[in-house]
Amino acid sequence: MAGLSEPYNESFLPLIQKYYSLEAIAREPWHSDTILFLPSKNQMFIENGGAESIATSIYLSLLNLNHEIRYVKNVNEMSPSGKGPLLKCGKYSIGEFEPIVNFCNLKGYRLLANYLDNSKKTEIKSYILLIQKAFSETIEYLLWKNNSVQKVIKESFNQNYSWPLNHILYLNEFYFNRNKLVSNKIWNLEKLEVLEKFRETNDCLNKKLEGSLYLIGNNMTEADILLFSYLKVLHLYSDFDETLNLLHDFRNINDFYANMSRKLQNILMEKLELN
Repeated sequence: MAGLSEPYNESFLPLIQKYYSLEAIAREPWHSDTILFLPSKNQMFIENGGAESIATSIYLSLLNLNHEIRYVKNVNEMSPSGKGPLLKCGKYSIGEFEPIVNFCNLKGYRLLANYLDNSKKTEIKSYILLIQKAFSETIEYLLWKNNSVQKVIKESFNQNYSWPLNHILYLNEFYFNRNKLVSNKIWNLEKLEVLEKFRETNDCLNKKLEGSLYLIGNNMTEADILLFSYLKVLHLYSDFDETLNLLHDFRNINDFYANMSRKLQNILMEKLELN
């Protein structure tokens, strides 16, 4: 791996090596016409509220990497991984938050907090996985097992596609998420059980934030950006009020959210048009 910038995430390499030379990625400069494709705004809701889309734009902006945001209805179909958001940088197309982060790392762009020893890098990875699992499973459960929310989701497909494609795509999305939740042993749980699992994870995160601005050390990491983005989603959509209410007693998480909101206010408003 001579010539590669460190650190990089080895779990990311098999995927990207299928398509690109790692050394070529490391050599090429960041393209000024880079585009970040996000789900259209009326589809963002069903993509975990757009948490990974928010996190990706925040990450690129903190690194001062130029990127134009384009909202498209078929970002998942465009992405080589089958999931958005999608980064188009020169000849490279990279899908999803963590692979995009590692693509940037390979090119030598990283947050200061990434200059850490291997144990800290592993800890960051562990928190990213914990946050993704707890928040995405809870949000997906609330999205796909709620009849009133299903009406909103169906309408978003009706607005973007004509019959019968709208119906086919909706069913594909429904059964994909249902099967994933069944596989993860979430689908058949009662809502109170799902919310309790969510509360337990956030109790751990709340304790981790005790006396600290961030999850790991004194510098912001990708894990902090992802946690903030999921919390932002809970604040954006009233459909997730039950989860937000569970967090009211977690002072450290609420302080973390308020601190990150102040730091990222300009990015949220200028790039994503979020208040």
